[in-house]
Amino acid sequence: MRSTPRDALARCPPASAIPDFSLVAGGPLHELLRKVRLVDSGLGYLPRRIVIIVLLAWLPLLILSLAHGYAWRGVRVPFLLDPTVHLRLLLALPLLLWAEGQVHDWMRPFARRFLERGIVPGPAYSRFAAALASLVRLRDSIYPELIIAALVATLGVWINIHRAGALTDSTWFCLDPSEQAAITPAGWWYAVIGLPIFQFVLFRWFFLLFLWSQFLWRVSRLDLKLEPTHPDRAGGLGFIGSTALGFWPVLLAQGALSAAVMARGIFYGGMTLAHYKLEICLLLALTLFWVVCPLLTFAPMMSRAKRAGRDAYGFLSQSYVLEFAHKWLRKAPAPEHLLGTSDIQSLADLSNAYQVIKTMHLIPIGKDMIALMMLFPLIPVVPLALTLLPIDKVLSHLLAAVF
Repeated sequence: MRSTPRDALARCPPASAIPDFSLVAGGPLHELLRKVRLVDSGLGYLPRRIVIIVLLAWLPLLILSLAHGYAWRGVRVPFLLDPTVHLRLLLALPLLLWAEGQVHDWMRPFARRFLERGIVPGPAYSRFAAALASLVRLRDSIYPELIIAALVATLGVWINIHRAGALTDSTWFCLDPSEQAAITPAGWWYAVIGLPIFQFVLFRWFFLLFLWSQFLWRVSRLDLKLEPTHPDRAGGLGFIGSTALGFWPVLLAQGALSAAVMARGIFYGGMTLAHYKLEICLLLALTLFWVVCPLLTFAPMMSRAKRAGRDAYGFLSQSYVLEFAHKWLRKAPAPEHLLGTSDIQSLADLSNAYQVIKTMHLIPIGKDMIALMMLFPLIPVVPLALTLLPIDKVLSHLLAAVF
């Protein structure tokens, strides 16, 4: 006996059987933080976790700089006036840590929505479950985070120490750029502890974004059931683009890293924001890469659904229009028969459905959502635009206007 579509759908377990989807709640770091009560199964204790990790990376730098007289004077770039370290450790690092809670909350119902909306039919469920299991297995594996930690603790520390040779001025980090022995105690803490903590958290996010991309790629290989007339104009997959919006703290942190480099050049390198046009373009290009590239794998499937929908509804529209014209135009019905008829409304509804298909996206995210996500990395850069203004003249004009 042949199985019917109803039978195939019945082989798919209920959506409630799918556990919460979490991209971040797993791995050896998660287990370590759970044992020291800095995280729980729901990624709780977030404020405590952020405060402890940030203070571990940043507070010793302040204490050591104060103790040795490099906090606000004594060198050309004192600690408290170095925008690079503060934007990294006091803005980007907390954002990357906070992003874990945001992404976890945004993604919890993500996997269940495929079943709730009937997008994954019964025959494809086993492969869908396998994709979920693969993501969890890689997320919980000890090797990715171990490799990241090893690279940060060896190659990363070596680069952090030797980057002092690339400096041209005396700083709180290194008194004499020509001598490694001139690295200050605060500089050693930054190179060996503070910066590696930040680098580990950052590179771990790169790994998690890779897992996200891999999972979407595997799902896009399935025979999903898309409806081209769905109002989200994504065949019913619009929730994928909405879920991706949960990465906004990561994008904001990415902008903070770029702002750190620009601020250092503006305040101590004689640069202006106009000199960083290429860097800003690269920042937007990188954001577009993170947002759009993982979703491009759905383009062939959505393109096929769009073509099939246009063909099917084109044929239906042609048949309906011919029958409508034959009934209401060629027979010349009495005027009173037009009042209250549903034929005209049905014609309008059919036209609206065809318009939805015609404007269906080729990836499960709209232009408005992409534009919104590209604004986040620019937020930390915007305050640097104030450096283009003659502050003294602006203040004089304001004072003159007030007094």
